Amino acid sequence: MKIEIHEIDSIMSQVTHPELLRPLMTYKKEFWKKSRYKKERISYEGHLMNKHGMFLTGFIPKIVQICEKNGWDWDLKFSSPMNLGPEPNLPGITFREDQNRLMNTAIISGRGVLKAPTGSGKTVLIAGLISSFKDKKVLFLCHTISLLTQTKKEFESFGLGPVSLINSKSKDLSGNIVVATMQSLSHFNIEDYCDLFDVVFVDEAHHVSSFDGTYAKLLKGLLAPVKIGVTATISKNEEAKLAMEGLLGPMIDEVTLKEGIEKEFVATPIIELIKIPYNDNIRSFTKYKDIYEAGIVNHRKRNRIIMEKAISLMQSGKSVLIYVSHIDHGHNLQDMGEYLGKYLPFIWGDTPEDHRETIKQGLQDKKLMGAIASVVWKEGINIKSLDTIMIAGGGKSELALLQTVGRGLRRDDEKTEVLIVDFLDSAKYLSEHAIERLGVYIENGWRWK
Repeated sequence: MKIEIHEIDSIMSQVTHPELLRPLMTYKKEFWKKSRYKKERISYEGHLMNKHGMFLTGFIPKIVQICEKNGWDWDLKFSSPMNLGPEPNLPGITFREDQNRLMNTAIISGRGVLKAPTGSGKTVLIAGLISSFKDKKVLFLCHTISLLTQTKKEFESFGLGPVSLINSKSKDLSGNIVVATMQSLSHFNIEDYCDLFDVVFVDEAHHVSSFDGTYAKLLKGLLAPVKIGVTATISKNEEAKLAMEGLLGPMIDEVTLKEGIEKEFVATPIIELIKIPYNDNIRSFTKYKDIYEAGIVNHRKRNRIIMEKAISLMQSGKSVLIYVSHIDHGHNLQDMGEYLGKYLPFIWGDTPEDHRETIKQGLQDKKLMGAIASVVWKEGINIKSLDTIMIAGGGKSELALLQTVGRGLRRDDEKTEVLIVDFLDSAKYLSEHAIERLGVYIENGWRWK
């Protein structure tokens, strides 16, 4: 018996003998069911292949592995492959060994996910790959509008293009390279661009985390034969990892943060932990939302400690970016800063794009020594000279923490280290989350101040 694997296109494929493979292409789906009195976790089996043997093309390597593990003969029939252009080449750039390795892996594989730490030069990596896809139409998908203009400028500085943008103000699909947010592109009729692109790059590919979300809807409509994702973090959620694999492909190569630190192309994180006094106002609260608001958002003494530390660092010549999770917290910290005689701008969802760019450039040039930011600046912000990240908003997500810390990992000639200031809270939930963050720091082997 031979199992035939047919790549129908870059989106869907099909196998013979699905009765053998389908039971092995499953995963555990979970959701929370709320009732009037409790919240209950519900689990059931999800299938990655239908009864007719249809599956997302990114799972082809998984199916090959299953066949080989079970001793089944298999034959893979590809759709038409793409002929690549020359070796990656960017004017003025000498690629590092790890960059060459990742680019070669991507070129040979044609699809999949590359994992590289923030600050390691992912834009240069993607630009190098674009240079090897000669005369091909390229789509670069990013998650935030803050990246659009920055990426366009960087691609054009390498002589790539012309580059056109898709955002709230521009609907230009004419460029050889189209840079778009997934939100903006999702407003287009999919029939207008389904077969327009030869190559798709997805930045911050960990956001491809659902089989039916916006990214899934876009990627299921894009017939581009080459699909490459780049990310610094991979979700530990099984369904999220499988969605990314099916829609883009498996993780095909990796440069670790430890490797980046050892080879000195990302900054070394130095951890400083500040203990927060207990807030008696929390005693009467039992729900996480109430505890978070009292213990973090509206904890005036905590907010004063944060701002006094930030002001001290700024006065010593260190630039500071303070991260919050709630908008009210950002405003409270801003008010506290003004009370202490120091105004810090706050970047959040309603901050105009041109104002964000002004603040970012101010931090880069160190004409502005500090700012407060919500999650809108958690990813894609390139400020090489940034000296300090302050984790003011707490939280327990390892992925979110690494993305936040990543804003300070970019290295330049005058900066080899980045200070990460975190806060040890003592209230219920908040202390548990702090311990989980400490676990991330310890697991990565980062130094303590």
